[in-house]
Amino acid sequence: MNRSVLRAATSLFLLFGVLSSSAWSHYLWVVLDKKSGEHGTVNVYYEGGPAPGDGQYLDRFIRSGKTWIRTLAAGRPAELKMQEAKSPGKRWLSASLTSDGPRSIDSYGKFGVYRYGKTDVLLHYYARHFDVSSLDELMKLGRAEQLHLDIVPQLIDDGLGFQVLWKGKPVAGRPVAVRGPGGFNANLTTDEKGHVHFELKGQGRYTLRTSVEQKETGTDDGEEFQLVRHHGTALINLPVHKK
Repeated sequence: MNRSVLRAATSLFLLFGVLSSSAWSHYLWVVLDKKSGEHGTVNVYYEGGPAPGDGQYLDRFIRSGKTWIRTLAAGRPAELKMQEAKSPGKRWLSASLTSDGPRSIDSYGKFGVYRYGKTDVLLHYYARHFDVSSLDELMKLGRAEQLHLDIVPQLIDDGLGFQVLWKGKPVAGRPVAVRGPGGFNANLTTDEKGHVHFELKGQGRYTLRTSVEQKETGTDDGEEFQLVRHHGTALINLPVHKK
């Protein structure tokens, strides 16, 4: 094979890799902007990280997504009316909030069927953002019962940990990727009670990401799938003090 043919084949291989894996690293994220509006603005992204991107797949979440706010006063989740937001080259969903924290903002969206190699996978996404100033507030807002896949803060040995729940039950052996300030990076696995715990390395925003799989087959919107995968994320500013 001459060099020009080899270069062309390599370029096609790389292009196919980018196209076939473009949704692999996308997740649903809920981000609160406290400086926007009287009570803040919530933004929902489907991107590689918790920031706006090109919104290539956003239409799927406009059709299927739901986002709720929960406060200590209200008790029950209230659905937010999300609107498409744009800036040059970027798209996301946004809503102005009508109440201050403490609050938990929770979101769900179904992506639909996506092919990974030779396997067609039905993808569901769940996301949370905790806006609290104390551990007591965090514990009271901990469980989002409207989400099948939930990342729930837990007091573990007088410290803060997190528990992965699937339909209200702990899930063992699931990966949890944690990212934080100063390049903090931890890849953990839930124990038999679904718990993970990590030592903070600085003050700031931490993100957690996990997933659960179901070996199910079926069809969704006319497309067949051989596996169901659920992805969950959570954002929180740490540390959270007792009072």
